Amino acid sequence: MKLFTPKILIRYYSKKVLKGKYKHLREDIEKARLPVTIQEFLALSLFYAIVTFFLVLSILLLLFETFKRNFLNASENLGIKLLNFIAEFSIKAHSSLLENITIKLYSFGNLKVGLVIIFLFCILFSLFFASFVRFLILSYPEIISSKRKGEIDLYLPYAINMLHGMASGGISAYEMIKAIAEAKFMFRDLSKEFETIVKLVEKFEVDFISAMDYVRETTPSEKLSSLLEDIIFILKGGGKLSSYFSSKSKETLQQEEISYASYLEFLSLMTETYISVFILFPLFLLIILIVMKITGESLLNKYIYVLYIILPIATVFFIYILKISIPIAPAKYTKSEIKDKISVRIGKVEYHFKVKNFRRLIKKLFKTVVTSFTNEIYTVDIKIILIYIIIFSAIVGYFSYKFIPELMMPVTVSAFAIPTITFFEIRNTKIRKIEEKIPAMFKELALLNEAGLTIIESLKIVSKLDFGDLTKELCLIRKRAELGEPLTKAFFTLERRVKSEITAKIIPISAKILEVSPSFKDAFNTISQFAEAEIMLRNKIRSGMLLYVVIIYMSFFVFLIVVYILIHNMFSTLHTSSQALGISMDINIFKKIFYEVSILVSILSGLIAGVISSGRISSGFKHIYIFLMLTYIMFNYLL
Repeated sequence: MKLFTPKILIRYYSKKVLKGKYKHLREDIEKARLPVTIQEFLALSLFYAIVTFFLVLSILLLLFETFKRNFLNASENLGIKLLNFIAEFSIKAHSSLLENITIKLYSFGNLKVGLVIIFLFCILFSLFFASFVRFLILSYPEIISSKRKGEIDLYLPYAINMLHGMASGGISAYEMIKAIAEAKFMFRDLSKEFETIVKLVEKFEVDFISAMDYVRETTPSEKLSSLLEDIIFILKGGGKLSSYFSSKSKETLQQEEISYASYLEFLSLMTETYISVFILFPLFLLIILIVMKITGESLLNKYIYVLYIILPIATVFFIYILKISIPIAPAKYTKSEIKDKISVRIGKVEYHFKVKNFRRLIKKLFKTVVTSFTNEIYTVDIKIILIYIIIFSAIVGYFSYKFIPELMMPVTVSAFAIPTITFFEIRNTKIRKIEEKIPAMFKELALLNEAGLTIIESLKIVSKLDFGDLTKELCLIRKRAELGEPLTKAFFTLERRVKSEITAKIIPISAKILEVSPSFKDAFNTISQFAEAEIMLRNKIRSGMLLYVVIIYMSFFVFLIVVYILIHNMFSTLHTSSQALGISMDINIFKKIFYEVSILVSILSGLIAGVISSGRISSGFKHIYIFLMLTYIMFNYLL
């Protein structure tokens, strides 16, 4: 949706732009790839600044009309104070000019002087807001450009590996660029840069080299600019892109190793921050507030809510910093399209069958609900499993309420948490095992192609080898291809069924290679090396992160031990002493507050442990369950 901009303002700024002004802004708009000219953007910023000015001024005048009496009284008091100040200052300054001004202002009246001051304040306040809005609009291209730079640099190593694979498969430079441009689900803003090249070539009929040169000059990423410059130089010189991308791929792998080491150092710093914010801060604050309450200053109830606000906000910020710092770019999965028609090719004849929407929905619902447990666990719809688990936990909760009401809460939570955690752990383990077999599978396919076999013949042989659960997926791909489905489409079933970031990155490359080249041995060897390096890096990060998860567990145990000592020893002693002195002190209040804070720390620490261990918030549920059970046992059975 395009924002409205008056044409008169666009014409006004066209003259200024022609004189060479706003060069920096023009560059930022190009780097941000915003679909707007600099004249339109400047006109838009001025127009909405003017709109903001009148809008804020109208709101202030409306407030004045609503609270007119209060504003009139305030205006009169303000006028009196201002006139008295001017009069005193004119006497001290012995200035006849100031004395004359003071006399005129007194004749003008206190109320009117105050109203003029309030009106001037409203004008200045509206101008401030208008200037702020204009500043935000003019800063927007630079902000977007900076964001795009970070995202392009993050995804560039994976694009280089994909380019290496396609170059090894004999795909032309333009087709490689086009493939990256189409893979938006994988490369996001990086795909937009390559899409710009494709648009310039296909829509504006610019030659390929000039289109790449334009993107090289206008991209916000220096790394992408350097890459495009090298590609242009190689294409002009008639060199081989496959050799260049091979060396570039090795270089990016070394850079990933360096970023991995830096990330572990960063994790060390973040772990220290976690201990300070989530362990020491709550304890110190609670101890201070409780001691103040004992001495008579009742600040506990007021400031405990501050703790409930600060800790969640700190957790959100903490998790955000951790997620954006992970040195592995996330990948999105391609969505499978459901069509109303099914096409089957038998020989040279293609038959079409139309499927009724309602019947298709019923069949899908039946298949999902009834046959979920007959499918592989990594292909099961998570929503259906959660529905089953919720029903099971509700039944368990009902019976526990009937027979053991004092244990209803932990039993119900366990009935939901244990099956959910078990399902996700088994599912993730299965996916990791499939990922580990993928490099070997591509190596086998490359070897068979080198021996002269086609991809179908290679799949027949490979699907009989022992690759664990991956063998079942290869059999499915082979069967779909034998039934007449295009091989590239059949290959995407592996990505859709095994929802893994590894498959999301390598399957599109494989499909593109199979689509354009009958020989795939070099490309598949490259894909195998890329997948192996990616898995190795992930395993290193996972093993390195384990230490910091252990630190979080140890920190939480220390937190519980300190809380136990405080309540069991210190506060019990204070309770006995206060009774002897005749001072009322209810230890149950302190116990309740520590219990609530411990539950909050359990949940937040579990989330952070999940993000640190695997980069996903969902992985924190098992840690949350363990921490909550430990907290429940300590406060209900040990204290």
